[in-house]
Amino acid sequence: MQVEIMQQMLAVVTVLTGALLIAIIFNGYRIVRQQTLLIFIYGLFTLVVGITFADLVSIFMPDGLIILWSAVFSRIMVILGLCVMAYGVMRG
Repeated sequence: MQVEIMQQMLAVVTVLTGALLIAIIFNGYRIVRQQTLLIFIYGLFTLVVGITFADLVSIFMPDGLIILWSAVFSRIMVILGLCVMAYGVMRG
């Protein structure tokens, strides 16, 4: 039980630090107006949501089946976020 609470607290901290990082990169985007940074921000947002999705779902809906499928959806979002970030970097 305490491990789950610790994971949920760390998920909230991860969302907050991800939001801070996205805000910092977005301020850089507003200065240089480069499309690559915007694509990178989209990928980072998807990655942060994907990392924390399963833990945040377990906070609001403690049903076992929903938590299982949220973990699967979370992994898919992480893969998509990494692909979008890689595309943004490769695009230059």
